[in-house]
Amino acid sequence: MGINFKILFTLALLFNLSNLYAAGKAAQYVDEDNVNNNKSKQIIGKTEPVIIYPGNVLLEARIDTGANTTSLDAQNLQIINEDGVDWAIFSLNGELVKHKIIKFVRIKQHGSESLRRPVIKLKVTLGDITQVVKVTLTNRSNFKYRMLIGINFLYDHFVVDVSQNDITKPSKEVQP
Repeated sequence: MGINFKILFTLALLFNLSNLYAAGKAAQYVDEDNVNNNKSKQIIGKTEPVIIYPGNVLLEARIDTGANTTSLDAQNLQIINEDGVDWAIFSLNGELVKHKIIKFVRIKQHGSESLRRPVIKLKVTLGDITQVVKVTLTNRSNFKYRMLIGINFLYDHFVVDVSQNDITKPSKEVQP
């Protein structure tokens, strides 16, 4: 029985060594692939300046990789229906803004009931990236930042360094 154990042990050892060698080659390939993918992504901090269009509104936004959707502070939010189309009317930087609502979503909050929020499309610039993105509207007056940038804007364009703030400057100029 001692010989069979030695043979089994030797075979197991050889099998594991060959798997480790193969795994090492795979890990090396994955690392090289990741380096190439990260070159095109812009590094941003946990807060960044953004510009919202139209209106060229400059805001300081909080970057939140835990939020699926970008969110904007909509003071005095009213929802009206004109000819079967829902519109959001709200105050942004003291200006009255009107945007077509594309849908409503339910946002779950820990320890309380879910909230129904309107979703609009906004053109937003962060650093060198300008995108039209879906944005939920809510009252963020109790929060320090009036805009929260979620994964729907960040995905595939940015790497977040939470030890930094305000790394970028929007590539578009704010017009007076």
